[in-house]
Amino acid sequence: MVGIVVVSHSYKLAAGVLDLVEQMTQGQASIAAAAGIDDPANPIGTDAFRVQDAIESVYSDDGVMIMMDLGSAILSAETAKEFLSPDQQPNVYLCEAPLVEGTIAAAVQSLVTTDIHQILDEARGSLRFKANQLCPAEGEEPIQSENGLEQSPALPEQDAAIECRLVVHNHHGLHARPSAQLVKVAAQFEANVTIGISGDDSSQVNAKSINQVMMLAVKSEQIVVIKATGPTSFEAIVALQSLVADRFGEVDSMSSLPASDTPSASSASSIETAAANEWQGIPVSAGVVIGRAVRYQPTLIEVPHRHTDNPSYEHERLQQAIAEVYDELEATYQQHQHQLDEEAAIFEAHQLLLTDPTLLDKLQSRLKQESLTAETAWQICLNELITQYHALPEPYMQAKAIDWLDISQQVLRVLTDNRAINFELDTPAILITTDLTPSEAIALDPNIVIGLCTESGSATSHTAIIARGLGIPTVVGLSSQLSQVADGTPLVLNGSTGQLWVEPSAEQQERLQADHQQWLTKQQQFEQYRHQPAQTKDNQSVTLLANIATLADLSVALKQGAQGVGLLRTEFFYSQQKTLPTEMEQTAYYKAIAESLGPHPLTIRTLDVGGDKPLAYLNLKPELNPFLGRRGIRASLAEPEILQIQLQAILRASVGHKFKIMFPMISTMAEVRAAKQILQAAQAYLQQAGVPFEEHIPIGIMIELPAAVIIADLLATEVDFFSLGTNDLAQYTMAADRTNPDVVELVDPFHPALLRLIQQTVIAAHQADIDLSLCGEIASNPLAIPLLLGLGVMKFSMNAPAIPQIKQVLAQVTMAQAKDMAQTALGLESAEAVRNYASRQ
Repeated sequence: MVGIVVVSHSYKLAAGVLDLVEQMTQGQASIAAAAGIDDPANPIGTDAFRVQDAIESVYSDDGVMIMMDLGSAILSAETAKEFLSPDQQPNVYLCEAPLVEGTIAAAVQSLVTTDIHQILDEARGSLRFKANQLCPAEGEEPIQSENGLEQSPALPEQDAAIECRLVVHNHHGLHARPSAQLVKVAAQFEANVTIGISGDDSSQVNAKSINQVMMLAVKSEQIVVIKATGPTSFEAIVALQSLVADRFGEVDSMSSLPASDTPSASSASSIETAAANEWQGIPVSAGVVIGRAVRYQPTLIEVPHRHTDNPSYEHERLQQAIAEVYDELEATYQQHQHQLDEEAAIFEAHQLLLTDPTLLDKLQSRLKQESLTAETAWQICLNELITQYHALPEPYMQAKAIDWLDISQQVLRVLTDNRAINFELDTPAILITTDLTPSEAIALDPNIVIGLCTESGSATSHTAIIARGLGIPTVVGLSSQLSQVADGTPLVLNGSTGQLWVEPSAEQQERLQADHQQWLTKQQQFEQYRHQPAQTKDNQSVTLLANIATLADLSVALKQGAQGVGLLRTEFFYSQQKTLPTEMEQTAYYKAIAESLGPHPLTIRTLDVGGDKPLAYLNLKPELNPFLGRRGIRASLAEPEILQIQLQAILRASVGHKFKIMFPMISTMAEVRAAKQILQAAQAYLQQAGVPFEEHIPIGIMIELPAAVIIADLLATEVDFFSLGTNDLAQYTMAADRTNPDVVELVDPFHPALLRLIQQTVIAAHQADIDLSLCGEIASNPLAIPLLLGLGVMKFSMNAPAIPQIKQVLAQVTMAQAKDMAQTALGLESAEAVRNYASRQ
């Protein structure tokens, strides 16, 4: 009998697949799993030795086929095959079929034949039934969007091409992190997905290759065209629409730059000197520090050009080195994600760079065709990539070459067994260097490295982002003159203005010492705001909560002074799973959040998917217009068992905690009542099972549709609280798709129409004596806070980094002033007029 091995990063996923095979074959299939790693803190990963053991446990002369999920699972499987004896290796086949469907098909087929090639073919065709069931017959012309301006894709025919045009709003365009998110989403679907620049058909590249996506150099506000063909092309397109609309999950990092810095190309040119010892660079991370210089001179590893007479051995060495660096990157991400959420995501992006399929194909070709050593092949391929990035016309994209240099050096360090990064610092000092890679920057200790100066770099590089996250005052772009500064030289660095003083005079020292003290005072004031109560100038208390999706988000929120969680986006947890999470898995997720939150309130929004936010394993029906389709509560009511399981998990986790349950996208009274009936069924089930839970959990709804605003007085009789979702409310009020570049300017939260809808909702909540909060992006906007206060909103849920600044805004306005501002704004005729008025106050 042919043996089957399942290789997965997740033990739970592999166990689930084996359970399905057990049911389908009554335990007759010869199957084993090699999944996860022995690390309780981070069990996700693969181990080549485990794969080898699994192969040997099911090995027979009929052969063994290996099913894998992705990434290092493939590397581990290939490495494990190399570990086998020479007579076993030819009988082991790696299969590219989908993990779940392919494994089940192969297991069933293995009961009727011992021909491994027939079984492989069955596994590879395992999606045919699903594709034929979901998609119409072949033979029709590809669907074209009218004038190339399609905003919602039409339903696809089999093998038809569909496309959409989207505007990228991220401040830095498609740099590494959003590119990584795009690649991750595209890779989830059985579809050929490409992306290119609007107006340039020749620019279309593989959307599942992070290198090709990044090489597009998509700029902010540029329009891209995404195309897809294949069985799940429609689902892929709408998922990518949602990702782009959400700005790839990014908060605008430019808001964290020093106030004086809006970096430009000209600021990166040669040093401007106001005095002989006063140098001007690019400000990156705010702060004024005084200290002595210590130089860090990184040694780049370069290897000689060498050939080999054993390419297979070199291939194995390179695979092992890549896998080891991949795991190191994962460890770095896990170590820093709670303290440096955005910054840690850089190392997730580096994992995708490391396993980019285009790069791996080039490496394999070099190794086989030119018989190069692992080090030589790696260095040649990576140097070619680095040269390509340096040749790009956009300075921002040129700066990304250092990410590839970082990856290159990490693998070479493993291959040459030369791994140390040593800054040689034992007392606090200002570090000076040519530039740092992200892996070097993340190793900095802010207690020892009190300031950082580099010859090159930009305010938007990954090194700059990490320095800001670590809170190290930093100036970059100081040019080669910095190389003349000797160790021990007295320096004063102003990361807010980008200035560096070398051996300051007594007069300069006195003035700069005062600047340093002033900066320290501002930092202390900022810290005080972070942990002070949120209240207006006339001492009216305001509640500031955080929008979160993960434990990492929660860690940031609590550090920023959040008073609880006003929105837990549970769909993020679902999206991270390959299959529908079980009740116990969901319970563990909610408990982990609640326990970390302590005594603070936690508002949990039930699953908000459907339409523009598909989950592949839910098999949601494709829709002609997903934004007006079965979204939010509509999707949940169509799958009541899924909603009941989620509510049971929430109830199980609620004991001893301040939970609130919130239903999304409510438009009718019937929807509220139906959702509450499912909640009652969940409560009855747990009561019968003797499972304890909090019996008096407040129930609320999202007000994000104009219909809900109009009948808010009626809806208020059914619930305990409202939460205003202004992002969707603005979109539906203005009948403008926020992903459509032609109408996106209409979706402005300052529009008087939206302000009036907010006021109407507030009045309905107050008259019914129920709680109300606001959780849209406008809650993070300092200009909007006085207006919203004046409309009667006293509770806000926002992106956590905005909390200290919002507290500062609150402390400078009285309720009377806020009400006057709101009344004036309601009478203005446009969003622009409201915004201009608010900025003048």
